[in-house]
Amino acid sequence: MRISSQQINLAGLSSLQSQEAEVAKQQSEISSGVRVQTPSDDPLAAAQAERARSRIVHAQLAQRNAQLSTSVLAAADSALSQGTDILQRTRDLLVSAADPSYSAQDRQSMATEIQGLRDQLLQAANTSDGAGGYVFGGQGANSAPMSLGSQPGYGPAAGEQHIGEGGTLLTSVDGRATFISIPQGNGVFTTTSAAGNAGSGWIDTGSVTDANALTGHSYSIAISNGASGLTYDITDTTTGTAVVSGAPYTNGNDIVFDGQRVKISGTPVAGDSFTVAPAQTQSIFQTLDSAISLLQNNSLSDSAYTEQLQRVQVNVDRGLDSVIQMRTHVGEAANSADEQQSEGASTELAATQRRSDLRDVDMASAITKLQGAQTGLNAALQAYSTVSRKSLFDFLG
Repeated sequence: MRISSQQINLAGLSSLQSQEAEVAKQQSEISSGVRVQTPSDDPLAAAQAERARSRIVHAQLAQRNAQLSTSVLAAADSALSQGTDILQRTRDLLVSAADPSYSAQDRQSMATEIQGLRDQLLQAANTSDGAGGYVFGGQGANSAPMSLGSQPGYGPAAGEQHIGEGGTLLTSVDGRATFISIPQGNGVFTTTSAAGNAGSGWIDTGSVTDANALTGHSYSIAISNGASGLTYDITDTTTGTAVVSGAPYTNGNDIVFDGQRVKISGTPVAGDSFTVAPAQTQSIFQTLDSAISLLQNNSLSDSAYTEQLQRVQVNVDRGLDSVIQMRTHVGEAANSADEQQSEGASTELAATQRRSDLRDVDMASAITKLQGAQTGLNAALQAYSTVSRKSLFDFLG
């Protein structure tokens, strides 16, 4: 077979280019730290590395969402903690206000302090989330959710906002449920004395004895003169039917009917009446306003003052319960956000390690390969140099 000088040169050049390409590849891997620089370098590793990168991006997004939720919930917890302290202080003042030795001036001082506490609670209810929104903004608010008037109202749609996969991360709190829609009285029903009562009797806030017997109806308790003293009749005013007739009245004794228990104390007179009705809702700010008005009112009888003070106290308790329950809810949501942030960090770490294993260079191996490639290149250069300098005449000489 005849081999020309041109073929020998082309073969030598091809070998040199191959060796140079291998050296360049090894140098590029070492300098970049990446073994799989294009999918063709290792198609399987490249595909798996891309899936790992997607997991990293997803984990990073989950962590950012969890961090946002954690930030909002921390602000909410701080505001609710402040609200708890405010309402507890209000309750302490109202308990003290029951002391008959307190003067009108003392009560006025309490009213002034409660007014300041009310203003602080309103500021807490309008806490910013630090990103242009509001912690208690419900389903979204561009302005303060609680209006600043004499009767603060709630502007946004009630509810909560969630982000993250499955919408599990809380980013706003329902301000309406927290501060506005709070059941009155004992949470099930309310009690009141008729405005025209002539006696000194007053009714307590009552309690539930049997939840299964509750009707949700309104009732009237009417005091009458009986043969042996005062009696009372109970009428279901929703249906117009008599529930109790001619029962003897005893100061402070339990009156039990349809799953409810109340006490009428003091000295009512015939013709006096009291009502029991399903609990409605009112805002904690209305409750505080009622407390302020009551402490400033010096014209009430002792029985009327006692009854209204007890009613305000139990309504403050309902508001305190609402704030505490929401703080518990916020705490649970914060724990969930912390867990998701931790899971995201673990996922990111594992995916990053997997991606590194698939595409990054093993430096020791790469340096060994580079040295081998350089040795091969040097040998190829020497061989080509030797062959390229010879001609036919060298062999004929």
